[in-house]
Amino acid sequence: MQTIPLHSNGNPSTISFGATNIGPYYWVGHCKNGIEYFAGQTFIAPADGYLSRIKIFPSIVFGSSNATLSVYGFNPQTHSWAGKCAEATQHVIKAMEGNWISFDLQGLLVNKSRSYGFKLSCNSGGMLAIAECPWNILNPYPDGEEWIGSSQHMEGNFHKDFDLAFECQIEP
Repeated sequence: MQTIPLHSNGNPSTISFGATNIGPYYWVGHCKNGIEYFAGQTFIAPADGYLSRIKIFPSIVFGSSNATLSVYGFNPQTHSWAGKCAEATQHVIKAMEGNWISFDLQGLLVNKSRSYGFKLSCNSGGMLAIAECPWNILNPYPDGEEWIGSSQHMEGNFHKDFDLAFECQIEP
């Protein structure tokens, strides 16, 4: 895990965490074969506070799409998603390819050492190649797991040795 103190809006107690090394990618969105693909990541909050944003990195943007990031409580022992806590949507276009995209959340209260997760979906016909961490690093983000699913396999699968490249920010 990477935890970096940031000075955001003049507040030195804002922290950033995640796995930000860029490697290969996983496609999210509506494929021409008629299947919708989804991706997500679980994480443990390193502090109490308000989860203000989650950033993801689209290595490739195919078409334009409304990308929706939904945040859930998560039970790592049973690999089960709890109720949806927050959601943010971003219109993504080709010009955003290769840049971090921020999904700003409306002050979602998170608790230190509790598990959460997010799922990313795209509608409007476009697709995003969401960056994963480099595959040559075993378990790059040990406090979570990557999740992938599809319209044909909604419960999805968790992968301990794969993680999305992501960054979260918690403010006091």
